[in-house]
Amino acid sequence: MMKRAWINIVALVIGAALGPSALASAGAAQPPIDWPAVPFVLVGCFIGTVFVIGIQILRREPKYGSWTLGLFMPVSMFALGLGLGALIAGAIRGEFGPASFLFVSVGIGLLAGVLLSGVAYRAKFKNVL
Repeated sequence: MMKRAWINIVALVIGAALGPSALASAGAAQPPIDWPAVPFVLVGCFIGTVFVIGIQILRREPKYGSWTLGLFMPVSMFALGLGLGALIAGAIRGEFGPASFLFVSVGIGLLAGVLLSGVAYRAKFKNVL
C-alpha cells in the first residue's frame, strides 16, 4: 500500500514540475480556450473516467477493476499536479486565465471519477478486499 502512495506522490510532483510547459501549450491553443470550456472539460473528464472504470468494474473478475483503478489514480494525480503547476505558473507570470485552469479541471474531473469508481468497486466487491 505504501508503494502506491509513493507512486501517486511522485506522479503529482512530476506533473507540478511540468505545469509551466502545459500552460504554454494551453495558451497556444487555436481557437483559444475560453471560460465556458473549463467546466465542460471537468464534467467530461469525470463522466469519461466513471464510464471507462465502470465498464471494468461491471466485469465478473475483480482484478480488472482493481487494475484500472490502480492505473488511473497516478494518471489523475499527474493531471492534478500538472494543473496546479500551470495554475501557479500562470499566477506568477500574470497569465491568470482559462488556460491556467484547464489542467486543474482535468485533474479534478479525473480524480473525482476515480474516487467515485473506487466507492463503486468496494461496494460491488466487498468480500474481495
